Amino acid sequence: MQHHDHSRGRLNAISYLSYYFVGALVSTLGIVLGPLCVAFQKDPSFIGQIFTLMNIGMFIPIMFGGLLIKKWGLQKPLAAAALFTIIISIVLFTTPTLTLFSVAVAVIGACGGIFMTIGSYLVVRINPDEKSRSSSLIFTDFFFSLAGATLSFLLAWMFTLGASWIAMYAIMGALGVLMLLFVLRARFPGEETAAQPQAEAPAAVAAEPWGISVWLICLALFLFLLAEPIFTLWTPGYLQLRFAMQPEQAALYTTVYWVSKAIGLFLNQFTVKWMRLRTFLLICTVIGMGSIALISNGASASLILIACGTFGFFNSGLFSGLMSYGSLQVRRSSPTLISALLTCGTVGTLLFASVSSLINSRFGLHGALNSATVAYGLLLLTLLSAAFFSKAERLQASAPAV
Repeated sequence: MQHHDHSRGRLNAISYLSYYFVGALVSTLGIVLGPLCVAFQKDPSFIGQIFTLMNIGMFIPIMFGGLLIKKWGLQKPLAAAALFTIIISIVLFTTPTLTLFSVAVAVIGACGGIFMTIGSYLVVRINPDEKSRSSSLIFTDFFFSLAGATLSFLLAWMFTLGASWIAMYAIMGALGVLMLLFVLRARFPGEETAAQPQAEAPAAVAAEPWGISVWLICLALFLFLLAEPIFTLWTPGYLQLRFAMQPEQAALYTTVYWVSKAIGLFLNQFTVKWMRLRTFLLICTVIGMGSIALISNGASASLILIACGTFGFFNSGLFSGLMSYGSLQVRRSSPTLISALLTCGTVGTLLFASVSSLINSRFGLHGALNSATVAYGLLLLTLLSAAFFSKAERLQASAPAV
């Protein structure tokens, strides 16, 4: 039992670092956008399109996450992704060209997709109880926001001192080294054990249809992961244009967002233990909707700063909460279901740069940022529909006491 607990602690640490890695990759796009535009003498819309390569790279391993785990287990893909991150960071540091940057962004995105897939699967697998699963997913997601809170401030400060955009990818390489050390020291379940939850499922459960609620939650994840990165990508530039701010001043707003989100994630792991998950998700979405509308259209910089903090706090539990809510729509969640939820969500991350860059080129920064408001409004409608069709509450009520 002690050995099991020791292994579980190390696996949790890998999940935390996986989310921190992806958070570092995604949450700092708005901060690194300016230095990249200056270095390559390109406009923001062009660099935004290049970031689509990162999202494509991230999408592929997430889409095939179930097959990846079944064929190669858990340790090998993690170790390979960490090693590729280290190698590509070194190559990018020695040859910082636009072509190589485009390739590097795609490769590191794919590595992040592997980390995200296996990290999420580990959390769901080692936390079978629904309340502990929701709590653990939210706490794991805390590290995603922690990356945004720490690195947004760090990179803004480094760029103010004259650091190159390569500093961002030096940090990614360092995270790759840390991940490799963690993976090599951890004891992972064997391939046959990893597949055990599926093998053990009775035929009736294995054939259980997901139902419309699962697909609505998939759509909700898509809309959330479309809206949030649009906000983080375009808010700094919008604030600089609207209020004539310096880059470090505008970076403060996204830093406040990530700090507030990190605080919310830390606190909400306890909130979901006494509040019904459906109620928690609806409250957070309604308040988040009001906040992003104010950020996109407010006339006061001080009020927008407060809205960024509010948006971060109430946005905090949505991704992990939706993941948990989706997994609870069936009697036994499988790697295929987790992969489907992640895949649909990642499509939003895949499209956000292209969609918002196109809107920016036609309607300007204000239009690009307001596309996040529209996506959030659709998220609220989708979540209300999912709650109406949800089977989670009925399954929970009929579950035998243990």
